[in-house]
Parts: sequence; structure tokens; C-alpha cells
Amino acid sequence: MTAMVLAGGAVLTVDDADTVLPAADIRIEGVTIAAIGAAGSLAQPGDTVIDCRDALVMPGLVNVHTHAGTALFRGRVEDAPRDFWAGRYAVPGQEGLTADDYAASAAAACAEFLLNGVTCIADRLGAMDRIAPVIEASGMRAVVGQTLTDATGPPDWRTAEAVLERFGTDPIRSRVIAGIAPHALDSCSDALLADCAHRAATLGARVFIHVAQSRREIDAVRARGHAGALACLAATGLADPHVVAAHGIYLDDAEIDAWPRHGVALAHCPASNLKIEARTVPLHRLVGRVAVGLGTDWTASDNAMDLLVEARLAALVGKLLADNPEVLPVRQMIRMLTIDGARVLGLDAMVGSVEVGKRADLVVLDLTRLEASPRHDLAANVLYAMSPRSVRDVLVDGAVLVRAGRLARDDEAGRAALHEAIAAKMRRAATRP
Repeated sequence: MTAMVLAGGAVLTVDDADTVLPAADIRIEGVTIAAIGAAGSLAQPGDTVIDCRDALVMPGLVNVHTHAGTALFRGRVEDAPRDFWAGRYAVPGQEGLTADDYAASAAAACAEFLLNGVTCIADRLGAMDRIAPVIEASGMRAVVGQTLTDATGPPDWRTAEAVLERFGTDPIRSRVIAGIAPHALDSCSDALLADCAHRAATLGARVFIHVAQSRREIDAVRARGHAGALACLAATGLADPHVVAAHGIYLDDAEIDAWPRHGVALAHCPASNLKIEARTVPLHRLVGRVAVGLGTDWTASDNAMDLLVEARLAALVGKLLADNPEVLPVRQMIRMLTIDGARVLGLDAMVGSVEVGKRADLVVLDLTRLEASPRHDLAANVLYAMSPRSVRDVLVDGAVLVRAGRLARDDEAGRAALHEAIAAKMRRAATRP
């Protein structure tokens, strides 16, 4: 059987022992890692061989909270007060955008994610019936959800059900699968939240929801008679390991202490939290006790789509909040970027580590760059020194989507030009009286 071999590279396996291989071959057959062996041992006649002797191979990065369709919002709101958002999270000129614009924005975002080494995202927004096929076409792995709210009208179950019908919830059958995505505790009634919990249990779907992301949200939840965000989740059937809660920055001490008993996964988005609310979750109190992954959120609150920056920020701010430089060590943060993010999404049996039998979702980092030198500790270099400039190759299900730092299926300059043309329309809409 012809195959692809990543030959001779160092490997961060992120297996249970966090094994680091100084030089190894990785044989990929179809979508799967078929073998890992000594450097120079696995290539056979007819195989495609990619020389990785001056490179580091690691699992693809997993981004557990994104809004790819809003990539157009980069730079639209800077240094705004908390009250600017007022629970709406709208930006100037947004009213001028169409579903086609959001889909084009998602295509640009997926290209950027891939160039940054991200192979899997959890993405949620409206018009997901238009956006999800674009994500699928990019070659990325994803869990997608149509945003649901009943704050201003009936929830859009029609679109949500269409997305669930098309993509299903089984990651073995489909590279892109669907979840259920109520917007937030304040923008969804208790009845809608309970309905989401029931449907998710029936379908075997994960639920993705913003939780405790603003003081306004907590006030709204308490006005409905709940003690706080966690109590609202519990009362509506969403305090469950199949629920992914984004943010959690307004959880109080008692809620943080009780959180692990429920097993709700956390999508930690430090840059977004700090930019919008100037606060973040005390990560050291939850990591290792529940599944925690990293997210970039949307570009209005985190202009970059750089998950390496998120990991670095999470570690450093986390040490600050803990008042302890020993917490959140390097290898724990590498796991948060990869296998723990996959666990948040229920995909850790398939991706998140470099092991035989797992899907070939891999990133090859260029070790000839100065930011990768010297090579005393490769994991530490990834976390604290390296950047998307070092992303050389990216594979998802064994398909090469980035090669030598360039997109294999798309034109970066052309995508950027289209994106800017749509953004110009957005700016014009913002200036109309």
C-alpha cells in the first residue's frame, strides 16, 4: 500500500507519558498513523516521503471556541469599555454583511487557522448552514453549531436541525460534525436551555454555550432565580461533561470549587477575556480537574487566530493569578493545545496525540528558524518562543493542507484581497447616517 512518511523528525507525541522522540519516521496510510519507527526505517518504494530531519512533528492544534465567520471584525473595536458590548456583541458596520460575506470570512479564517497550525476547531455562529460547508471544504476537522437564542424571537431550530442532519454527530463518519449551540445563559431562557439539553442527550451531541462571560449575564441569571451560572446550568440539565462552557470568567469561588463535580468542560479564551472584560479565569484551580482547552474566540475581541499565543498567555497570566511560577508547566500547556482540547470536544480517541491508530492530524514545525534554537527543550520552545512563522506543513486526515508554509488548496493573497473587499463594504455601512 502506498503511503506518506514524515521522515526523520523530532516528535512531540503527547501520549500518556509525554514521550519526545529525537528522530523518528511516521508512516501514514490513508487517514491514519499506521506506524512510528526509527528514522529511516518506514519508507517503502512508491511512498511519498517528506523530509523532516530539521523539523518537529506534533499533533495539530485544537481550537475549542471560535467564530470563524466573524474574521471580518478584526480591528473594528479596540479599547472599548465593558459597557460597550451591552450583551449584544455587535460591531460597527455589521448590519451591512450578508450570509455570503460571513461564509467568505469563514473561508479566510480557516485558511489562517491552518497556516497557524490549527487542524481542528469548534465553531458556532448564525447562518451555520452556509458557513459549515465552507469549513468542511477547507479540509479542517470541526464541530459546528448554529447559534440559538430566544431573546428577540423564536430560536432558529430549523437551521440547527438542518446542520445536524447534514453533518451528524459521529466523528468516525464525518470530519465535520454538529453540536447544539445555545448562545448564552442571559440570551436563552431556561426553557430553551432545557430543550437544548434534552435534544443533545437524544442525539448524542455536545452542547456549546457561553457561560459567565459578563457581569450583565450573571445579573440576568440571578434575576431568574438562580444562585449563579453553575446553578442555572444544573437547573436546566446542562451541568454535564458533554457541555463545553466558554469563558467562565465571572464564576465565583464557590462555583469554581464545585465545577469539577459536574465535569463541564471549559473553553479558555484568555486574550478575548482580557481584551473585553480585563479579567480571566483562575486556570490553575480547574486544570487537571476538568477538561480544559484553548480558544481564540472572535476577532473583535482577539484580533489574532494564533493558538500558540493563547497558550503562552494562559500559562503566564495563570502563573500570575496563582502567584506561583510552578503551576501550568510546559507539558501541561502543550497538552491543553492538543490532546486536552480534543478531549473537550470528545475527539481524543481520534486526534490530539501522535500515536499509531490515530488520525493523521499533524503539524510540522521548522527547527531551522532562530526562534526554535537552541533545542534544549522542544516543548518549551513551542510554548514560549515559536510562532506561526515556524509552521511548515499541516496535515488533516493525512491530507497535506499546508506545505512549506503555503496553503495547498487556497491562495492566501487572493483570499486576503477578497476579505478586504468585503471589509470595505462593512466600513461603508458603518458610516451611513
